[in-house]
Amino acid sequence: MIRKTIAAIIKDAYEGCKKDGTLPVDTEINPVIEIPREEGHGDYSTNIAFLLAPILKKNPTAVAEDLMERMAFDAVCDRIEVAGKGFINFYVKDAVWQELLQAVCANGIDALFPATGKGKRVLIEFVSANPTGPLHIGHGRGAAVGDVLANILSRAGYAVTKEYYINDAGRQIRTLGRSTFLRWQELKGLQVSYEKDLYQGEYVKDLAGEIIDRGIEVPRREEDAITLMSRFSGDAIMNGIINDLEDFGVRFDSYYRESALYEKGVIDSTLSLLRDKGYAYENDGALWFRTSAFEKDEDRVLIKSDGEKTYFTSDIAYHLDKFERSYDTLVDIWGSDHHGYIPRLKAAIQALGKDKEDLKVILIQFVSLLKDGKPIGMSTRAGEFTTLREVLDEVGRDAARFFFLMRKSDAHLEFDLDLAVKTSNENPVYYVQYAHARIMSIFRNAAAEGIDAEQLKNADLRRLTQDDEIKLIKSIVHFHDVIEGCAKSFEPHRITFYLLDLVGNFHSYYNKTRVLVDDRELTIARLMLLQMLREVIRSGLDILGVSAPEKM
Repeated sequence: MIRKTIAAIIKDAYEGCKKDGTLPVDTEINPVIEIPREEGHGDYSTNIAFLLAPILKKNPTAVAEDLMERMAFDAVCDRIEVAGKGFINFYVKDAVWQELLQAVCANGIDALFPATGKGKRVLIEFVSANPTGPLHIGHGRGAAVGDVLANILSRAGYAVTKEYYINDAGRQIRTLGRSTFLRWQELKGLQVSYEKDLYQGEYVKDLAGEIIDRGIEVPRREEDAITLMSRFSGDAIMNGIINDLEDFGVRFDSYYRESALYEKGVIDSTLSLLRDKGYAYENDGALWFRTSAFEKDEDRVLIKSDGEKTYFTSDIAYHLDKFERSYDTLVDIWGSDHHGYIPRLKAAIQALGKDKEDLKVILIQFVSLLKDGKPIGMSTRAGEFTTLREVLDEVGRDAARFFFLMRKSDAHLEFDLDLAVKTSNENPVYYVQYAHARIMSIFRNAAAEGIDAEQLKNADLRRLTQDDEIKLIKSIVHFHDVIEGCAKSFEPHRITFYLLDLVGNFHSYYNKTRVLVDDRELTIARLMLLQMLREVIRSGLDILGVSAPEKM
């Protein structure tokens, strides 16, 4: 790829500085090579002059000018320039872009996928909502981010496992069981006192009613009845969650139950390990983790004075179990309210003898829904929140997944329900899908004129000389950079942004350029350009889990 060629040009220049004594021979730098945000600032840009300036004791502009004189760029670039007080911008020759597209055409779309991962094993744990109620839209955003990130990493050469962690052994499940039990008693005609801290949603009454309708025998002893209803309600809600996620296009490779940590003895062995290492100690009748040995954070309780183990204890054991399953990187996707939880979990990972940098945490910011231009009010325990199922029923899978990825995950997202169902270019997902359908229409017209796929193999892409054609070629080739950047930054929203820019370039081209012209050679070249554009759009949508319709 061009980026690698430019990297080699840059390296030769500063290695030359080492050879003539301008730079110390032990100088090690890692310059950034990126695509400039502003059109007209070249095809690639590097910050190397800013990195070398303090070493050479010169201003970055002077360093950049000196480096440029050492760069043998003629084979790849028309020119290079200094801009922005020290950035070096590279302007790649049109012929190079044409040759690159020719190579991609010959090798297929897979040639644009980077081999960044090299088979490294990644476990992505996401959603992991407690089975105490249906998924809300925040869970939906997390599901979209996790699923699309998994798709990106897989395309970039990682071996990815998607896992859902089921909290089925905690106090909240017990609360669900008690909530169901009291609703069951109400349905039986008994007078009960239903506390505010219990689950209030109608779904709890539905669960209680199902127990009655199915004739399930309920133990007379209240504690046993609550245990039965905890298990029944939790399993029923979990089945509903799985169904909703599958309809959303999300399928997990494994479901890991918290109760398994107790059954396999992982909790006890983890606590023993922390004790042996001196990172667990007793105080005031409780067992504490020595968080302060690793982070600027308070020590945290592992076992309360009444003997109850905390969620933190289970989380430590669960992450140790993940590492012992031989994963190279662990990715956790959490709600933004868990920000303060990251340092203590990383501290626990260090205490267990693992590298805390092998844990990557992605935070998902709040989602608000808009209807008729007004926000829809939501609450949680009262059961009045808008569920993922309701959003799916309203806008469909394609729009839901696309809209959840229209902003960076740690930024607040406004989801406009009215916009998501519009069949016009105002709707971003429609805008992208319509580009694919338009291209398919062009190919149907080409077939009617007797042009088939076999003829495209002989396309001469040097005929693509218009500025907007070169711009489309660049956009296609940059798909490689986007996938690589997403995989390194764990930012799946970049795919959405890229597709919107890509199809914007296409729609502009389509509106002013005829593809099927009297010049058959030019027609073949333009069709080959659109064939690769179609493949990139289709691949991008596939990564997002969004369909690529042939007609709209």
